[in-house]
Amino acid sequence: MTMKKNKNLKVIGEGTYPGGDYEKIKVTGQGEISEDVSSQETKIIGECRIKGMASMDQVHVIGKLSIDEETKSNRIKVIGELTARKSMKADTLDMRGFLNGEGNVELEKMNLKGGFNITGLLNVGDLLVNLQVAPSKVGEIGGEKIVIKSRSFLKRSYTLEAEVIEGDNIYLEYTTAKIVRGNDIEIGPNCHIEKVEYRSTFTSKEKNSKNILQINQI
Repeated sequence: MTMKKNKNLKVIGEGTYPGGDYEKIKVTGQGEISEDVSSQETKIIGECRIKGMASMDQVHVIGKLSIDEETKSNRIKVIGELTARKSMKADTLDMRGFLNGEGNVELEKMNLKGGFNITGLLNVGDLLVNLQVAPSKVGEIGGEKIVIKSRSFLKRSYTLEAEVIEGDNIYLEYTTAKIVRGNDIEIGPNCHIEKVEYRSTFTSKEKNSKNILQINQI
């Protein structure tokens, strides 16, 4: 099936619209796109649900965006909530709010102030997270530079729960994990790590750190 070539899709108010290949999509209000969709630029102020696959180069959201099938993008910027019910792949994600990923999430760079719940693997080159809003959970994180902080203006700290965190350079706060593995690892305050495997350097603010193993360089 060949998707229609349309210039723009503009939604004001509430309604359901067909998928297709668009240059620009703008939703102001509550919109639903019923099929696969692609666009060069997508702006959402309000709420939007895409029932098919989404291939969108530039995405800007103030509100909520949910995508039922696979998501592909270059740059995603969100203030609010983003839900990807299948796999998501993008170059950069810049977000203030909460990310729901029901599959694997693959990013070159992720900068998040808020929280996330990812059932699969979060594969990211450069990860910077400031835990706010709500507790976070992920199956596994794999990356190069991984920084998890928990610093809120409201003086309330939120936590991250993970099975495995693996990267080149890792700094963690308020994190519970079964295994943390990497080259240079620093464990900050309020972490509960069952096992640490490091290659080059390891430091910890937790005095009762146990099961620390230095492994050979690969």
